Amino acid sequence: MFRMNLSHFQYAAIFNYGYWFLILNLYFSIANIPFILALSTLQFVPSNMIYYFITLIPMGPALAALIASLNKIVVEKDISVTKDFWKFYKGSFPTSILLWTITLALLFILMMDIVVFMDKSLFAIVSPFFIILSILLLNIAICGLVILTKTKHKLKTLIILSFYYSIKKFYLTFLNMVLACFFIFILLVKPVFAFMVLPSLIFFLIVRNSSLFIRNESVV
Repeated sequence: MFRMNLSHFQYAAIFNYGYWFLILNLYFSIANIPFILALSTLQFVPSNMIYYFITLIPMGPALAALIASLNKIVVEKDISVTKDFWKFYKGSFPTSILLWTITLALLFILMMDIVVFMDKSLFAIVSPFFIILSILLLNIAICGLVILTKTKHKLKTLIILSFYYSIKKFYLTFLNMVLACFFIFILLVKPVFAFMVLPSLIFFLIVRNSSLFIRNESVV
């Protein structure tokens, strides 16, 4: 019978990763308390979208801090989880919240357009356009937050680079978007599970998947 033998070092590494992921999920949840309260108290209907939009704004810096922390784990295999998460949160806050708020605003407009056209005969024609544009916007936002982990670009440059990589490295960034959409879906269905278990795991995969263009971009 096959028996897996692990060294003390491997056991320690597994424990460390589990601990880091758990604490990062906890801090990510704390940074998103407004959205958690909205999920707990508001129905997910068009009339409440403005409230979800407002409470989702803090998620931008939280995602930036989570991605930066996970990137440090990937690169250095070590992290001072509390110190580093909140350091990354503070350091990336101005750019990440602007990028995320712009993305949310555009997605909110697109969602309202979908609601307006839903009962019209043109819906079948325009809906693919809205869906593709929404995917591109989400892709650009995720790509921008990933690039932000290793650069100090201004917002305009960050958006241009994010758009460029979303098209140029579509085979990589599309997978990131699929992973993010999976997280969003579970977030709406099982919010507690999504916040306490998935964030570090999902975005760890995104960081690993994005390692090629992160490495190239870090020398720009």
